[in-house]
Amino acid sequence: MSDPRRPDDPPWYLTFFGEDFWAVAEHEYTPERTAAEAGYLAAVLDTSAPGRRVLDLGCGTGRHAVALAARGFGVTGVDSGAWALGRAEAAAEAAGVRVDWLRIDLLRELPWPVGEFDAVVCVQSFGWGSDARQLRMLQEVRRVLVPGGLLVLDHSNVLAIAGNYVPEATFETEGLRADFRRTYRMASGRSTGEIEVRRGDAEPVVIHDDVRMYQPAEVRDLLTRGGFTVERVDADFAVGGEPTPTTRYVQFVARRRADTPAAITAWQGRRDTRASTRGDTRASTGGEARPFTEGGTGPFAQDRARTSTLDLRWSPDEFEFVRPWVDAAFKSAYDGGGLAELSRAYPLSDPYSAETAAPVLSRHFGLDLGPDMVTAGAGATGLLYACAALAVPGPVLRLAGGHPDLPRWATRLGAETITTRFEHLAADLHRHTPSILVLDRPTITGDLFGRARLEEIADTARACGTTVVLDEAYAVYAGPGASCVPAVSEHPNLIVLRSMSKGYCCGGLRVGFAFAAPESTRRLREVTPPLGAGGAGLDVALRLLAQGDVFGALRSRIAEAKPVVARTLRRAGLRVTEGAGCLPWVTVVDAERDAASVVFEKRGVRVKEIGPVEFAHGAEGAAGAAGPAGAAFGGRPGEDPGPGGPGGPGGPGRSGRSGGSGLRDGLLYKIAVPLSEARLTAFLDAFADAR
Repeated sequence: MSDPRRPDDPPWYLTFFGEDFWAVAEHEYTPERTAAEAGYLAAVLDTSAPGRRVLDLGCGTGRHAVALAARGFGVTGVDSGAWALGRAEAAAEAAGVRVDWLRIDLLRELPWPVGEFDAVVCVQSFGWGSDARQLRMLQEVRRVLVPGGLLVLDHSNVLAIAGNYVPEATFETEGLRADFRRTYRMASGRSTGEIEVRRGDAEPVVIHDDVRMYQPAEVRDLLTRGGFTVERVDADFAVGGEPTPTTRYVQFVARRRADTPAAITAWQGRRDTRASTRGDTRASTGGEARPFTEGGTGPFAQDRARTSTLDLRWSPDEFEFVRPWVDAAFKSAYDGGGLAELSRAYPLSDPYSAETAAPVLSRHFGLDLGPDMVTAGAGATGLLYACAALAVPGPVLRLAGGHPDLPRWATRLGAETITTRFEHLAADLHRHTPSILVLDRPTITGDLFGRARLEEIADTARACGTTVVLDEAYAVYAGPGASCVPAVSEHPNLIVLRSMSKGYCCGGLRVGFAFAAPESTRRLREVTPPLGAGGAGLDVALRLLAQGDVFGALRSRIAEAKPVVARTLRRAGLRVTEGAGCLPWVTVVDAERDAASVVFEKRGVRVKEIGPVEFAHGAEGAAGAAGPAGAAFGGRPGEDPGPGGPGGPGGPGRSGRSGGSGLRDGLLYKIAVPLSEARLTAFLDAFADAR
């Protein structure tokens, strides 16, 4: 068998699926087979798709597209073959149905010039390109699907084909002869071959193919990496049919995985109380917030017209309590005359600023940190992104309510994300053996769990081959002595992240630090861009850290204001969790999923919506409001859970829902504690009826 194709020839599938191929294929794709396949597709779409807009990939002569259109679906058929599309258009016209036809190369003409769809079907049109191109195609499918959209992907099971594989075969009927010659290459999983087609007295035509033959498990892996959750696998177009090694055709019913909102979404107009997106959407500008009245209508429009928005998504006033130390760091850097030199520096000999930073960080945390245990990057955000690369191929295990960015980026890179809760954490580590476990310390509900608890988790994770990424960006309020950074010297699978954003109010420096044992540091640096921390910003950050614990005054003010805020919110009928006393926020859980937003909107107060949670009902106060953030969240017997209890909110996810009768669903909100007298007075005035 010879292949005359040259490397610069167009892809084989652009010339293979022409009139000669279809002259042979029409004897396999009989009307009875088409009707059975279309009936299966319609049944799946009717029961599982969120709507009736369907994209048929590799539609060929329109076998399924026309049949689905006849059943009332709005169908767009896409194929690379002009001859096949001409036949498809004629078939639709003969059937009296409308189908939109589009000729494009699905593997190369990206992005596709189409709108959005509720479902995509792909039958016998998978495997034409490389694994990388198939993955890109699946990612494009995900892009054109609406949230929750459905993909029905059919493929030929190589396990069944291999059992009957013959290098040569002939099909012959009246006026047609087709000689098949093929070779299956085990190392690549590709079947390359040719079909010599003789039609009547015409000269024979030879067409060449090169198909990637997949095992079902390989297709599932591509779907997961492409951003889908496989809901069911069927056999030979039978709903609920169980595939076996001899199943010829396998259908995957997969759902577009939902996007996890990025942390920055809260500052880009995301609805932070469920009732409205109006008001100030600016981030940390320190400017006056706009009133809540832009385009405002509804039952509270008059209240909003009288009330300027008090933005409690963040704490701009905390800076006044650390200003002396921040100013001192900037002044000493400026007086030293080195900022200009530092801004021009390009430290190729110290690309992760470890030699420069390690001595200062060692004194700050009170332990000996070698340069091979420190990696500086572009803030905690930049380091989280690097850790997402470490998570591939996954899965990633995260706690419900945790910071979303690392899991979100890991999902984009092809890793599956699994959500759990503290009381299920050990079991899910053993069940899923994730590549990365990402934890926030403190949790969203303010649990600043201790080092002993972290070490127990790290030991369990190590036994499962899991790296623990501990995000301590918010732990700075407790001071360096409360950090778990020292644990990295005893746990080689632990990475601890710190930043200069929270508390220090110096996020603009774009400096963050990752602490880990030498081997984990080496792995992290393989995926972390060098020179991520700028010289000037790093110098100021280290001068600030060299001053030690600068948060005493801030903690004292939080201790004064936080109980007042929590008490006021409770008197307004809200379920409040205070969390650790040093943290400048409280959380509110809304059992009715709208009641709390009404309370805040009526008073012109903006708060940050975290998302759905599970909580323990029937109890008031901090523990009851946090729900599963009590002892059920995995605290060991006898361990002091601290203010607000251990853990964070439960929530729906791949795992972790207890389903117990003591839990119910709600929404979680995060409310920054107003610290200045002006903001605290504005808060109390807004809740004057609850005082």
